[in-house]
Amino acid sequence: MVCFTEVKLKVVQFLPSLEPGITATLALEFANELVKKGHESLVISTDGPLEARFRLHGSDFISFPKISESIWSLRHKSRLRKILAGLQPDIVHTYGRSTAFLAWHALKSESVATRPKLVPLVDQYFSNSYFNKGLLAGDGVIATSYGIAKYLKNASIKFSENPIEVIYRGINVREFDREKPVASQWQLKLLNSYPQLEGKNWWLMPSEISANGGQEEFLHMLAQAAVQRDDVHGVVVGALVENDLRYLKKLEGLAQGLGLGGRVTFLGERQDMRELYATSQLVFHLASEKNESAKYSREALAMGRPVIAYSDGCTGEVLEKYFPDGLVQRGNMKSLIEKSLGLVNRPNSLNPEEFSYSASAEKAIVFFQKLLN
Repeated sequence: MVCFTEVKLKVVQFLPSLEPGITATLALEFANELVKKGHESLVISTDGPLEARFRLHGSDFISFPKISESIWSLRHKSRLRKILAGLQPDIVHTYGRSTAFLAWHALKSESVATRPKLVPLVDQYFSNSYFNKGLLAGDGVIATSYGIAKYLKNASIKFSENPIEVIYRGINVREFDREKPVASQWQLKLLNSYPQLEGKNWWLMPSEISANGGQEEFLHMLAQAAVQRDDVHGVVVGALVENDLRYLKKLEGLAQGLGLGGRVTFLGERQDMRELYATSQLVFHLASEKNESAKYSREALAMGRPVIAYSDGCTGEVLEKYFPDGLVQRGNMKSLIEKSLGLVNRPNSLNPEEFSYSASAEKAIVFFQKLLN
């Protein structure tokens, strides 16, 4: 019997942009892992800053026009079909609804026996529209959470019986290395900028700052927990969605109204998350259950931090498997406070390799090979 991993693959990743961000970084790391494991990696996308990094690590790059998120993208159908016919890949792996839609139309008239397998990545909930049909029309789907997989199996969105594989997005475990010490220069610089943090017990709330980000629940919890521990200090980190300064002002006003003046610090978007995880005692994820980015929680767990999150949503799934002590039922403020006070300074023993790019890539490769067999 031939092992799936013995079959070498030719994989095309089709993505809308090579601008730095979650999608392009995920595709880049997957391309690197494909090459490391002896497979052939090709990328189709518009030109962008990350093109050189794909080429540097052994991936071939094919430039493609920018695709609009509409049926007008079909004007590029023949061009894509011709490129794929020339490349003869085993797998076409798409990112986003525009690439899935175009790839579906480019391949659907080809013989099922000879065309490449189409495998969209589905990383969010979506409406049941014609333009989104490409996300459902592949030979298989990679879903980034069990919640999304369940949604895809819902008969109301007319998904076929094709296989669905759940693979959480990987993280850079070399970057989030819990064994690496935090530089004293970093600590000194941060405390010089934010002296209110010195000597405090940091509770970190990393998330995009929006009405669905969970910051309001975090502030209400923090205000009540601070009554019982006078060393608690909240640290809110994240980008402001759509630069909504009015919402940020609302959060700052809520903090003042709850008596948290001097007890919570808004740091904005940061590039030093590893150090912030390492120096925090607790990390929280309280975003909407439809928020599928469990990235911060996986990074924090890899760093050995205890994570507290609601039991629904993608982060709840991750904690249920790797750190169930951090789960709280949504809306149960009393339990959230008790859990927070009880888990302070309790590191987890998770093997960070569980969340690595390599582990995620291996699962995707095995899934691809199953589809081909």
